[in-house]
Amino acid sequence: MTTNKKLQAIDYQRTPMRLLNGALRGAGALGIARFDLNPSALIAAAKKKTGLTDFGGDSFLEPMELLVQSLENEADLNPLGRFMSKSSILRLLTDRLYAQDLVKRHPEILARSMPDPVAIVGLARSGTTRLQRLMASDSNFLHLKSWESVYPVPYPECFTARANGKIDPRITAVEKGLKAVLYMSPQIAAVHPLDTFEVEEEIGLIQHGFSTQLFEVSAKIPTFAEWLMTHNQTAAYEHMALLLKIISWFRDDPEDKPWLLKSPQHMQDLDALLQVFPNAKLICPHRDPVKVVGSSCSMVWNAIVRDSASVTPEWVGQEWLRKTERMLQKSLQVRAASVPDQNQYDVLYADITADWEHAMQGIYNFLGRPLTPDARIAMQGWLDSNQQHQHGAHKYSLTDFGLDPQEVEQRLMFYRKRFNIPFESTNPHTATANK
Repeated sequence: MTTNKKLQAIDYQRTPMRLLNGALRGAGALGIARFDLNPSALIAAAKKKTGLTDFGGDSFLEPMELLVQSLENEADLNPLGRFMSKSSILRLLTDRLYAQDLVKRHPEILARSMPDPVAIVGLARSGTTRLQRLMASDSNFLHLKSWESVYPVPYPECFTARANGKIDPRITAVEKGLKAVLYMSPQIAAVHPLDTFEVEEEIGLIQHGFSTQLFEVSAKIPTFAEWLMTHNQTAAYEHMALLLKIISWFRDDPEDKPWLLKSPQHMQDLDALLQVFPNAKLICPHRDPVKVVGSSCSMVWNAIVRDSASVTPEWVGQEWLRKTERMLQKSLQVRAASVPDQNQYDVLYADITADWEHAMQGIYNFLGRPLTPDARIAMQGWLDSNQQHQHGAHKYSLTDFGLDPQEVEQRLMFYRKRFNIPFESTNPHTATANK
């Protein structure tokens, strides 16, 4: 994304989408197609849709109401953005109702045991996805598929479909949704490859607690983002753990296999993760922070421009530099205060890309698990079928977002020095990356 032209959100919105937004604005002026985001109305709609009333407590109400306030007052959403936000909130509310109903009817879900998980805790764009998908190739770990992260709770039609040998309707819904997303924002595929059955992180599960950065990469909502940063999110992580049990129960997973977790959200909420999983094994990848900030800004920009024409790259740059700095400081404080040395392991992004087998052996030694020949073969198979840039190169520049590389380096130098992170001057995904 390196260009002399100033980046503008409207340039990333396809002509049919602009025309549709224009038509919807006109309809909204006439009193139709307004896509009401009122929390009470959305809660009532979810209850009516499901015929259920129990959300499993009210911990989600405060963040949901704050989210809606930020969407209304700060995000400047276009009509399609309002529609997408409304649909997302209604989906989350509906899933919470189905989840509570399911555990009431099947108390064995709550009785399932969960071994201490392995959690990849690193900044976005620091190789966390690559590391997770490599390790998920090992069948000795449990992991999420993309469609499960969106629809973790089976609803009545899902059980009917399974009994009749038909495809789960949640899979069909996600496939249709991904096609729509990639049509509206085709540039996303180069930033974060998407596929219905791909290994995915659990940030979609945390979203069900209305306490997630997923909302921040879709809209300009600084008030909500600040609340997330400064409030404990244990309730959302507890609900995430419940959803993991539901997914495992529906899949009939072995109860002795640990979950492989991964989300940059854990950098911000490591205290909450440890409240729920106090003995989790943390794998912490580290990458040149200047590259991380540039890539993160590009990731957010490519997502946020779909729903708003007024957001600026300079706002994205300042917001995500500040967020990155605060997440690093918070996670380091929590690690120092709450995580025993035997439960945390640091690894450099540069080492993973230069010699993944050597880096992986170090991780497995830390975990006290054998890196089996079958796991190595499966990991190499994943690498062979997921070459870098197969969906197009992800190009970006700090200057596109009004950031000075020297300023970024100065502000994040504490992090580079803490882990002796090398400067990344060339593309690390060279021919040696797969050796």
